[in-house]
Amino acid sequence: MVHIYHGNGKGKTTAAVGAAVRAAGHNIPVVFCQFLKDGMSGEISILEKIPGILVLFPEHFYGWTSNMTPEELAATRKDCDEMFGKAIRTMTMILQNQPKALKAFEERRKKSGIITREEHRPDIVALFVFDEILDAVNKELLDQDMLARFLLQLPEYVEVILTGRNPDITILSMADYVTNMVKDRHPYDDGIKARVGVEK
Repeated sequence: MVHIYHGNGKGKTTAAVGAAVRAAGHNIPVVFCQFLKDGMSGEISILEKIPGILVLFPEHFYGWTSNMTPEELAATRKDCDEMFGKAIRTMTMILQNQPKALKAFEERRKKSGIITREEHRPDIVALFVFDEILDAVNKELLDQDMLARFLLQLPEYVEVILTGRNPDITILSMADYVTNMVKDRHPYDDGIKARVGVEK
């Protein structure tokens, strides 16, 4: 299924990180891709330490896209394409190896005397988080049609989370969960920049 966390309110990435941790806690492989960020947010260092989570972020970071030169925009576009392609290739490998991995996981649990009740067995085989991908699409740094094709061809039991602002109706219509983070109040409106440990 497809989740979309969008809007101007705080909490989109935070919700996606929580979903990634929950899935990893059930031994579900997670690919966490962050677009248009520098890889220095606090969640990245923790996610990279959790077994079963692969974190991807751009090779280059030039700040706000509105301040980028044409060369910097081209490099950012290349990074976005490469990250998205790597995520899809990783999905293929995960799906190929998942039956074997799940069997090994169950065998380890049985040897430890742990029996997984049916209601606690995972309902998905992989989670893919594309943080800020909606902004990358809006700024034409990633092709929307390519994203739409990916979602249309999504294998069964693979979960995908998209975050960002202003999703196109085409992408919205493909989502099973849509959460709009509405901003009622935010310190940024008073000139307070993103704070380390809170927003980054």
